[in-house]
Amino acid sequence: MKSAMQAHSRLAPEQLLAAQQQVLEQVARAAPLFDTLTAISRYSEASIPTMMASILVFDDATQSLRKGGYGRLPATFAAAVDGMVPGPATGSCGTAAFRRERVISEDVRIDPLWGAFREFAASYGIQSAWSSPIIGSDGRLLGVFGMYYGDCRAPTADDLSFVDHFVHLAAVAIERHRVDTDRDHQATHDSLTGLGNRRKLERTVARLAADPATKPLCIAVLDLDHFKMHNENLGHRIADMLLQDVGARIAATAGVDDLPIRFGGDQFVLLTPSSNDSMHGRFSRLITSFEQPFEVDGIRVRLSVSAGIVEWNPHTTDFETGLYQAEQACIAAKERGRDRWVAFGAEDRQVVVERRRVGRVLADAIAAQKVLAHLQPIVDLATGAPVGFEMLARLVDPPSGVIMPSVFIPIAEESSLIDALGMSVFRSTCQLLASAGPQFDGLTANVNVSIRQLMRDGFPKAAAAAAAEFGVAPSRLCLEITESQWLDGDGPARSALLELKALGFRLALDDFGTGYASLSLLQSVPFDVVKIDRSFTASLGDNGRGTALCEAALRMAAACGMRVTAEGVETQEQADLLRVMGCQQGQGYLWSRPLPSADAIAWIEKRQAQPVY
Repeated sequence: MKSAMQAHSRLAPEQLLAAQQQVLEQVARAAPLFDTLTAISRYSEASIPTMMASILVFDDATQSLRKGGYGRLPATFAAAVDGMVPGPATGSCGTAAFRRERVISEDVRIDPLWGAFREFAASYGIQSAWSSPIIGSDGRLLGVFGMYYGDCRAPTADDLSFVDHFVHLAAVAIERHRVDTDRDHQATHDSLTGLGNRRKLERTVARLAADPATKPLCIAVLDLDHFKMHNENLGHRIADMLLQDVGARIAATAGVDDLPIRFGGDQFVLLTPSSNDSMHGRFSRLITSFEQPFEVDGIRVRLSVSAGIVEWNPHTTDFETGLYQAEQACIAAKERGRDRWVAFGAEDRQVVVERRRVGRVLADAIAAQKVLAHLQPIVDLATGAPVGFEMLARLVDPPSGVIMPSVFIPIAEESSLIDALGMSVFRSTCQLLASAGPQFDGLTANVNVSIRQLMRDGFPKAAAAAAAEFGVAPSRLCLEITESQWLDGDGPARSALLELKALGFRLALDDFGTGYASLSLLQSVPFDVVKIDRSFTASLGDNGRGTALCEAALRMAAACGMRVTAEGVETQEQADLLRVMGCQQGQGYLWSRPLPSADAIAWIEKRQAQPVY
């Protein structure tokens, strides 16, 4: 006698095997879970006449059963059971999930498990139902496989074996999908904050750009104010905890249609619906939300955030351009006092176009070794004799003429060209010292070095290698570091300075008096020279305050055994006052503007040949 399965099956054994193979192939190629579970439902329906199959997937987050796949059952049925919470009397599927064991309802009209669902079952002509929980290899509930009939019946042993076969296939499909989903989640989400990461942003942007129905959006760049200082003061562990809380706060203020991204470090990106009144309100609320202090490991921390926003149409503007515009608006927000948001406007677009043009000109000039280096002499205030010079980068764009350093230096810093620019000037300086005549013997060449260069691994060794390549002793080179950019404490920049000093280079602290912790910095780093900022020099003789500031700076430098150079000296009166106060060296228009190398060499030769005072 044939088994019940064989008697009622529409699929021959070889067809069942082929169906199983097709399902496994779908699983292997990571087909959508709905497609795979629907295929399983339809293969099972093809095997038993009058049976209708439904597979529900258990959602751990909501602790509910969600629509997985179904065959002949109408979409309204699947929609109605979607979101069912398992319970002790929730039909056959909900109860099977609750008990985690098979539930057989031979007659739903009288089965107490169906008390609340009898009318629902009747509306679809269901009189009996068999439901089996789908359990994973780790014992977790994955879902429920439901089989419904239009008559009252009980399963045979062969029927149950048949059901178990497809339940197993469903378990394989759901588990593989969860592994793929977890892997994809890890690849597209930030491990620290749980927000989306750059890959998530890239995928979303690509999808939106490819969809012709996508409406204009808003790109927002959010940057925490002074976070580096908190990172140094609190330590990395607490700083990471703080970033977690920041991410949670940004996510909490984001709308359901927003995409919050941790872009890197303490910078976040928010992709939102297009610019409108509600968007303006959203960003005002976001900025205001940071007024509430963060409580991290028993420490209360106050943070603020600056944001730049721009309207972005994916059909007319590439995302990189939109992101750059938002970053520029964020920079503007910081320049205007931080703790605010700034929208990128039409006038800003013209500025960005020009900045990008300058960036291209600078990159081309660096690559072609066409960055010019001008020299500004440094003189002994007692004799007026040149003691050295500062090398200053100059950029010429033939169509538009000279581009000022105040324009291209910030662009170099923003576009990551500052390392290449700095090394280009450094090498030009070494080449000049190597090729200059005896008139340069004893002169020191000052070269500006950015904090970013110091932070770069291997900079001291690269500088030493460049000097050795041209046969220049490191002691002839004085590296200037701007104090106003210094926030490194005991970090890599300070370590790099100590290494440079050990290699024989001289060190100068530029813009002295405009930074953060002048005395402590002088005590922790063995600078050879401090350069008084031109703003102090300019105020000499005008009021007592300017003179007092210069005298204080000179006393601090003298206490640390360092020489002092005053920048921005433009009048003889300033030079005389500085000399009386004990300042040793001066630099400024009183003696010479920055000059091309040939003109500078001629100036130095002339100055060395004639007495000055």
